[in-house]
Formats: sequence, C-alpha cells, structure tokens
Amino acid sequence: MASNSTKSFLADAGYGEQELDANSALMELDKGLRSGKLGEQCEAVVRFPRLFQKYPFPILINSAFLKLADVFRVGNNFLRLCVLKVTQQSEKHLEKILNVDEFVKRIFSVIHSNDPVARAITLRMLGSLASIIPERKNAHHSIRQSLDSHDNVEVEAAVFAAANFSAQSKDFAVGICNKISEMIQGLATPVDLKLKLIPILQHMHHDAILASSARQLLQQLVTSYPSTKMVIVSLHTFTLLAASSLVDTPKQIQLLLQYLKNDPRKAVKRLATQDLKLLASKTPHTWSRENIQ
Repeated sequence: MASNSTKSFLADAGYGEQELDANSALMELDKGLRSGKLGEQCEAVVRFPRLFQKYPFPILINSAFLKLADVFRVGNNFLRLCVLKVTQQSEKHLEKILNVDEFVKRIFSVIHSNDPVARAITLRMLGSLASIIPERKNAHHSIRQSLDSHDNVEVEAAVFAAANFSAQSKDFAVGICNKISEMIQGLATPVDLKLKLIPILQHMHHDAILASSARQLLQQLVTSYPSTKMVIVSLHTFTLLAASSLVDTPKQIQLLLQYLKNDPRKAVKRLATQDLKLLASKTPHTWSRENIQ
C-alpha cells in the first residue's frame, strides 16, 4: 500500500514511468537490506550494480550509495566486503553521488574499529573512492598510519589505498613518497611487501622533483636487488613512471635495451621487450635513431 501511495505521489510530482520503476526497484532492495537475515542482506547488496546499470539517475544512485554506506557502517565484515565489491564494480557511477560528505562520513566511521580486518576493508573502500575524495586529509592520515600497522592484511590494504590516492592527489603523493622510500629500503620490511610498495612509485609524476627522487630510488633498487622478481617489478615501475613524466623516456629506453642485450634471464628479456613496446606506442617521438637501430 505504502509503495502505491509513493508511486502516485511521484507520478503527481511529474516523474516518468522509468523513474517510478527505479524507485520501486530501490525500495525492493532496501527491504532486503533491512532484513534480519544475513543471506537476504547480501543478496540485496550484490544486486545494486544491476540497478545502477538499468537506472543511472544521480538521485537514485546517491540514495542507493547512502543506504550501502549505512550497511557498511553497521554490518559485519562479510557485508562490508560485499559493499566494497559493489563500489568497485560501479566505479563509473561514483561521480553521481551528490552527498559525498555524508557518504564518506558513514564509511569512515569504521576506520576507528578495533578489528584490523574491518579497518582493512575500510582502507580498500577509501582507496576505491579516491577519484571522488582525492584531497580528504583524514583519509590521507589514516592510510599513513595503517602503513605502520602490525597486521599484514591492514598494511596490504593501506598499500592499495596509497597507490590509488597517489594517482589522484599530488599532495598525497608528495607527502607519502619519503615514507614509501623508507619502507622499501628498510631492512625490517619483508621482500614481498617491498614488491607491493614499489609500484606506488609509478604515480610520483606530479612534479619534476618528485619524479626525480622516485627515479633515483628505482635506479638504486635495480642495481642493489638483482633477484628476478625485484628487477622485473622495479624496471616495469620505472617504465610506467617514465611514460607518465616523459622527461626521462630516452634514458629509460637505453636502460631497457641494456637489459634486453645483457641480461641472460628470459623473464627479464621478456619484460624489457614488453616495456619497449609500451614506450614505442606511448612516446614514439622520444626515440632516437640509435634506439630504433
């Protein structure tokens, strides 16, 4: 009955058939979200991307995301994971959220949880929202703090968020660059964590000084850590940084050609070839005749 009266009110307000259908669909999912059964709640959450595809109206998307943020705030970690997946699948609709502050406030409240898994999911959520909240200082601060956590799951989530924010925000990239460098060079940092931290350096292209310090560190890594995995990750990050900042592309071409000619490892040669191909398609004008030969 209530839904019929809502429908007639919306119809009187001049809403078309499609908006009415969208509203009914949202109310249907909302009923699932408020169910006492975990299975029904999850099922409702995972149906949101289809709703956004069918009815991509900002008003609907805004109120749907606010409902999801409420589920994230009060639900358990499994529900939070479901909301995270929906947010990542609906990336292109994020800019249609009108009440960004209210949405982020509900999500952010979970960062103060005592549960490191809840904090980790929240960091991944913030990282997935970096395109709409690039300059949120409280998010920046939480990511920095979590990089020092003793919980591996939380640290990995902070690395994911740091990469996303570095890509979007010059301020964040400048502020985090030294921290990332210290962690990569730190003897206490496990090798597998170093391998996850290194790719963040590809986003240090916002200004010349930042790009230069990232390049120096990568140059050092390539020479100090000769293991295959380390060389591959450092070289590829070096290439992506060069492709974005453009200043040192010729030097990078030289470096890759050197590895292609002199390194006996097949995996390294393969990477050098792929990266040269990438630079040829992105920056063909920076190749000298000598490089092409």
